[in-house]
Amino acid sequence: MLLLRTTMLLAALIWAAPSQADLQYELQTITEQLVLDAGGHLPSGGMVYQPAIVEEFYFDLAYQPAWQDRDQVAQVLAILKDSYSDGLDPQDYHYSQLMALWSQRDIDWPERDRSRARFDVLLTDGALLYIRHLLQGKADPKQLDPHFNYTRLDFEPKRISARLREAIADGSIVSIFEQARPAQTFYQQMKAALAYYRSLDARQSFTSIPSDTVLKPGQTHANISALRKRLAELGYTDPSDSASKVYDQQLVTAVRQFQADHGLDIDGVVGRQSYAFLNMTYKQRVNSLRINMDRLRWIAQDVTDDFIIVNIAGFEMYYMRNQRLFWESPVMVGTIAHQTPVFTARLKYLEFNPIWTVPRSIIGRSLLPKFKTNPQYVLDNNYHLYDRSGKQVDPLKLNWASYSINNFPFSVVQQPGEKNALGRVKFIFPNRHAVYLHDTPARNLFSRSARAFSSGCVRVKHPLEFAEVLLDDSENWSLSQVQGLVTSGKPKERVYLDRDVDVMLMYWTTSPTRDGKLQFHADIYGKDPAALAALNARPRVL
Repeated sequence: MLLLRTTMLLAALIWAAPSQADLQYELQTITEQLVLDAGGHLPSGGMVYQPAIVEEFYFDLAYQPAWQDRDQVAQVLAILKDSYSDGLDPQDYHYSQLMALWSQRDIDWPERDRSRARFDVLLTDGALLYIRHLLQGKADPKQLDPHFNYTRLDFEPKRISARLREAIADGSIVSIFEQARPAQTFYQQMKAALAYYRSLDARQSFTSIPSDTVLKPGQTHANISALRKRLAELGYTDPSDSASKVYDQQLVTAVRQFQADHGLDIDGVVGRQSYAFLNMTYKQRVNSLRINMDRLRWIAQDVTDDFIIVNIAGFEMYYMRNQRLFWESPVMVGTIAHQTPVFTARLKYLEFNPIWTVPRSIIGRSLLPKFKTNPQYVLDNNYHLYDRSGKQVDPLKLNWASYSINNFPFSVVQQPGEKNALGRVKFIFPNRHAVYLHDTPARNLFSRSARAFSSGCVRVKHPLEFAEVLLDDSENWSLSQVQGLVTSGKPKERVYLDRDVDVMLMYWTTSPTRDGKLQFHADIYGKDPAALAALNARPRVL
């Protein structure tokens, strides 16, 4: 035992370098030069992505080497390599450079002190950058979306650097990475799915199905054999099942399950939307998971105990109370031309039987042509017109041919009622986009699987139930009392919430289901390519 401890001590001394003063000088020279250069270039080759943070890290260490324990170094190298399982790239954290230097640790390095210093600095920069990406995400959401206003956890260099030094000193290096990784179950689900689809991509063929024919139950068609094979590859049918070209009931059941898992119309008919997901390659699924893992990292530290998540791409809303799913609902979101923005705000109040003051953009785009064609439309749909003095005017007495959106002098206000575009209740979280959650008279559109129909606001399928859940007061705001209020048709004072509930509008093309599965969604706003490019790009020097 004594011999073993003596051997380990000798190894550590050898690793610590023969001249600590020379190594200290090299660390000071390299890190100070990094700050002066400002481009992150190491004098001896390579890049450091956080030069100011790294310099301060070693300044606080009096320019002593941080990584003197071989076992700990090997542990961190393994952690950086495993960043791949988080959908990140180990090369962003200098993995290949570090391994090349590490492989030469027992032979004479050229310019040994400089090589030791370079290795130490690269490992520190790689570790800190990986922690940063776990805490904040790699891609900068504000570069991708100007509406993004989540705070994201500030990367506090002094605190994180101090925590890293403490972890090195007390041997708790693994925990600092685990604490930075999002704790949400959704993240773990995506991480497991990422490994699964990478495994499929590596070991299994991919069968593309010709999409030229709509396949219906009971049909006989040559493409049905490919459909069977594709569903077997994805685990929906047994690979040993018949290769029949008949679309039988067993295959219908598998297709319907596939449609349910992808948020499609569950009708057993294989058409354009079903083909899009059936022909989604393993690599495309891997990239979708990587993109959405990063999107979750953007906001993971922003999540509070009570919050509402609207997943725009999935047309779904979840209300989380005490960090568990409490209520959910399908929603409608903005069209491609009038997209629902990604942002967060605090829910303040509910308003029953609301009026709707129509924005000028909607007047010009939608209402004014209808008013000019048929002025009775104004009255039939319960709109009031007001001039600049606030006086109501009669639409049947106006010369509509003289108006365009450029000279239309009236405000348009829709009164409470069944035809009101906001329905019977709206949920207000004040924001500069004038976006809110609300009811809708067009409830028939909830039967569609793709529900991008609004002008940017979010329409909720069961708004009265949602009001009851949010108000959480069975004595004064039971569902029957809420229904009674809206049936009365009388405008109601604002009802303020007595606790903090954040509304978080996000865009996830992969999302969880209540039964623990994952759904893939169409990239309706075309946001994924830019997010993937940012994720695959080399890190910026910060």
